[in-house]
Amino acid sequence: MDWITHFAAQVWGWLGTVNWANASIVFATLGGPVLAVQAQKWLERRRSVDERRHAIFRTLMATRAAMLSGEHVQAFNAVPVEFYGSKGKLKEINTAWKTYLDHHAEDNPPDDEWVKKRLNLFYDLLFLISQFLGFNFTREQLQRDFYGPRAHGDLETEQTIIRRGLVRLFAGETTLPMAVKEFPADEQVLLNQAALQKLLQEWLEGERAVKVQNEGQT
Repeated sequence: MDWITHFAAQVWGWLGTVNWANASIVFATLGGPVLAVQAQKWLERRRSVDERRHAIFRTLMATRAAMLSGEHVQAFNAVPVEFYGSKGKLKEINTAWKTYLDHHAEDNPPDDEWVKKRLNLFYDLLFLISQFLGFNFTREQLQRDFYGPRAHGDLETEQTIIRRGLVRLFAGETTLPMAVKEFPADEQVLLNQAALQKLLQEWLEGERAVKVQNEGQT
C-alpha cells in the first residue's frame, strides 16, 4: 500500500501548488464559448416555439367567423402539439381543447343548443391561449369584437347539419321521410277506368243488361 500513499501525497502536493484564480480563468476561457453556444441554441428553440404558438393564436383569431376553413382546422389540430404540457395553464389549454373536440363527436344531431355550446367551448379555449401568451383580451372581446357576416355563420351551421345528417343517413341510423301525394297515370287509362266504372254501376242498378250470345248445343 506504500505506492498508494505515495501517489496520494503527490496529488495533494500538486493541488497545493495550483493557482485557483488562474485555473478559473482557464475554465472560463474554454467553457465560455461552449456555454454561449448552448445558450444561443436554447434561445432560438424558445423563440421558435413562441412564434409557432403566436401563429396558431393569430390563425384562430382570424378564422373565428370561418371555423370550417382549412386554416382554422389546421391551427386547431396543432394546439396539443405546440401547447403540450401537463401542468398549469398548458394543462388547462389541453383540457379545454379535448372538451371542444369531444363535443364534435357527440351523436346527437346539431341544433341551436349544440351550436351555442360549441361556440362557448371554443372561446373558452381561445381565452386560455390568449392569457398564456400574455394578451389582455377579455372573453367578451374575443367572442364579440370581430367581423363575420351573418350569412357565413348561417352557412356553416347549415353545412354542419347537412353533413351530420348525411352521415347518419348513409350509416343507416335514420331514414328519409316520404309522403306520396299522387301517382302519375295516363289520361286515356283514367278515361277507360271511368267508363268501365259507369257501365258496372248501370248494370248493378238494372239500367243496363248484359248481352248473352247462345252458340247452341252440339
